[in-house]
Amino acid sequence: MQKVLFKKQELAYGGELLKTRKGRASGRPIATRQTMHLVLRSTHAKGKWSFLEPKNKENIRSILRRFAEKYGVKLLFGANVGNHIHLEIKLTNRYTYKPFIRAVTAAIAMKVTGISRWKTKEEAGIKRFWDLRPFTRVVVGWKSRLTLKDYIKVNRLEGRGIKRDIAKVLIQRQRELLQPG
Repeated sequence: MQKVLFKKQELAYGGELLKTRKGRASGRPIATRQTMHLVLRSTHAKGKWSFLEPKNKENIRSILRRFAEKYGVKLLFGANVGNHIHLEIKLTNRYTYKPFIRAVTAAIAMKVTGISRWKTKEEAGIKRFWDLRPFTRVVVGWKSRLTLKDYIKVNRLEGRGIKRDIAKVLIQRQRELLQPG
């Protein structure tokens, strides 16, 4: 019988998981060989602050590109759903995650709300823009990566106004059409 030398590490961190003891028990797993699923969520992103507003959508896209290039993060796939953003990212260096996520979240919040260093959050009428810490999950394996891509595609369709259950059916049919045999 073989002994297990290392305790199995959790692959997800942040978001709703931080409300549980188990979710807070370990640090955020960072992977450079595998991709990571990143979710940024804000309930304040409604109306003129919605991520899908044409001006905000383009600003968010440029912010993500700019900081990804600056910190060496590859943006592989993404979906803007209006009040949250899903991204599949690949880090080139484990030490670039923290400055990347700090820069992206701050820049998005400032662009969307109009808050700056000179205009306080209280003047804008909010305490916090982001609901919780960013959710990340290390994506291990090819099947898991395909599942994540389908999940992000469903969220893209949902962001365009298609109901979630209909979007799931559309993605499933698309997958069936592309399979050989």
